[in-house]
Amino acid sequence: MPAHDAAPQSPTPAPTAAQSGGAIPADALARIEELFEGAVTENRMAGIAWAIVGGHAHEQDVLAAGAAGDQELRDGSPAPGSRPMSVDSISRIASMTKSFTAASLLRLRDEGRLRLDDRIEEHLPEAADLLDGDAAGIPITLRDLLTMSAGLVTDNPWGDRQEAMTREDFAAMLRGGLGHNSRPGTGFEYSNTGYAMLGRVVDEVSGTSFMQDITEHWLRPLGMADTVFSVEETDRERLAIGHRTADRDDRTRFERVPFSGPGVYGAMAGLFSTCADIARWTRFLAAADAPVGTPAASANEDLLSSASRREMQQLHRVQIGAELPAGEDGASPGFGSIRGYGYGLFVERLPGIGDVISHGGGYPGYGSFMCWHRDSGVGIVALANAKYAPASVLAMQALQILAAETDLLAARRPAPAPRALEAAEAALAWIREADDAVADAWFADNMDLDVPRAERVRRRDAAVEAAGLGLDALGDLTAGDALAVSPVHLQWRVDGASAEHPALRIDMIIDPRRTGLIQAIDLAVSDAPRNY
Repeated sequence: MPAHDAAPQSPTPAPTAAQSGGAIPADALARIEELFEGAVTENRMAGIAWAIVGGHAHEQDVLAAGAAGDQELRDGSPAPGSRPMSVDSISRIASMTKSFTAASLLRLRDEGRLRLDDRIEEHLPEAADLLDGDAAGIPITLRDLLTMSAGLVTDNPWGDRQEAMTREDFAAMLRGGLGHNSRPGTGFEYSNTGYAMLGRVVDEVSGTSFMQDITEHWLRPLGMADTVFSVEETDRERLAIGHRTADRDDRTRFERVPFSGPGVYGAMAGLFSTCADIARWTRFLAAADAPVGTPAASANEDLLSSASRREMQQLHRVQIGAELPAGEDGASPGFGSIRGYGYGLFVERLPGIGDVISHGGGYPGYGSFMCWHRDSGVGIVALANAKYAPASVLAMQALQILAAETDLLAARRPAPAPRALEAAEAALAWIREADDAVADAWFADNMDLDVPRAERVRRRDAAVEAAGLGLDALGDLTAGDALAVSPVHLQWRVDGASAEHPALRIDMIIDPRRTGLIQAIDLAVSDAPRNY
């Protein structure tokens, strides 16, 4: 019997911060604990649970975890019978639910039961005349809704209060039409209503409810026993009660929020879960980028292919952020990161870290966040029980600590293609000897057209001289010494002759054919532009 058909097991208790097994240096772990505990001490949230998620190189889902604060407060003190927040506390994950809904859409697509370019009215006829004005008649596709590209009006916090809406009421709302901020397919507008529509598509195509579909296809197979859509299904002793944040500064500011029942809008924010369960979910998604040949790379392919999971984690729609502060010249230097939306997930490239995949959640009474580093798979989960608690800020700060103080988030370098290694030896031979026989055998047809060989030799000599070197300094270089910028682009760096001399950089790229030849060789000092 496949492992995912087995009866779900209760998750193994997550290790506490003190039980990380040495995977995380004690100083870094102490700083992360201090982040979360400080947020509770400062009354930024009633309580929070957090976990550091194991990456591609780890067998365990959770490397370390912790918690601070209380599951329920009443008049600023722990409510009678309430427990302190723990790593096993159950919270609402809010909009993190969108990644489950998106995964269900892709599974149905992979089964041939829908296309992402289907018009929404093909599955929900009541959405046939959804928009008017300058957007009237422009089709809205499932892909538009997945990527927040449908142009619908951003509906936080209105959408948070619609969870229990019935199918009938939702259909009536759609027949009445929706507003829009942009034409479909032209911009980014975060829409909870869009994901409620996708949940209804899952209902119609699967022949069951999106809640049952997600439970049967993701939660049970992955052993996420604490992840449910209804408060009645939770272990009430471990349930973190949601709190609103009133206009006071002390612990009395946290006031209990009643639970809403499951309904149509649950497809965008309805799940309850724990840090351990969400760690399993993030590892399932992150494994799509695990190195080929590792156990993680081939795990759970029968649930959803790695290709479809990678598709979820690509930047399909850019979200324009704020520009960096202006410099002395009064102009902004640009943007600090690249950020956008995939399918139910945000994708962001951060300087010094690389790609981070994430989604947060804000809901009446709760704030949540999950993120992971694409190259390593290491991530953070944080679940808090106060409305719009800064779980995302804390989790990203924790990830930055891991990046700065550990090697867990090391960038994964591409492996050079075998053909590129062959070409590299030829390139080095030509650089040392300027041998026409090597050039005749290995230069692609563009090389001599771009730079005649005699000029190419002069450029080589000038670059080597600028580094204070002679050609003999390159005699020991091999293909194995190169850094792979990509599988077909190799680069060498040779220190200058002295501290006053710049380093010499050598770049070689082969052409796109399977038996590619050299299409570029460039020698330049490290502060000079490339000159292919």
